[in-house]
Amino acid sequence: MVGLIIATHGNTCAELVKSAEMFSGPLKNCETWSLNPGDSIELGEKKLEQYVERLNEGAGVVIMTDLFGGTPSNVALKISMRKNVGVLTGVNLPMLIQFVSGREDSSLDNLISECTEAGKDGIMCPNKSMEERRYTDGGY
Repeated sequence: MVGLIIATHGNTCAELVKSAEMFSGPLKNCETWSLNPGDSIELGEKKLEQYVERLNEGAGVVIMTDLFGGTPSNVALKISMRKNVGVLTGVNLPMLIQFVSGREDSSLDNLISECTEAGKDGIMCPNKSMEERRYTDGGY
């Protein structure tokens, strides 16, 4: 099973886990790391490395972060250069649900691809779809 770490600014990571658990039940082999004002980045990096060591059961670990170029992403990338870790930025609930559903059967690389696509596919503008449908149906 691929391990999971969600690392974000503030408590977004913990709330995403709670939301995902509404669909899947308790998430196993998962940790979160919140970066808050005044936190030590060095201590955060050590904590993430400890999580990676503990969560890696041989299939690797994915670290999902909120923002490319932000501190959680930068720290995750640094760790990924030394460990069997994949990094995904722009974490969202569709990405997380895809991860949970595929983590036992997919390789690290396939899981990263599947989660990337699910994350992108989860971003849409329903107003546009409805507008096109109204136009096609002739109503408003």
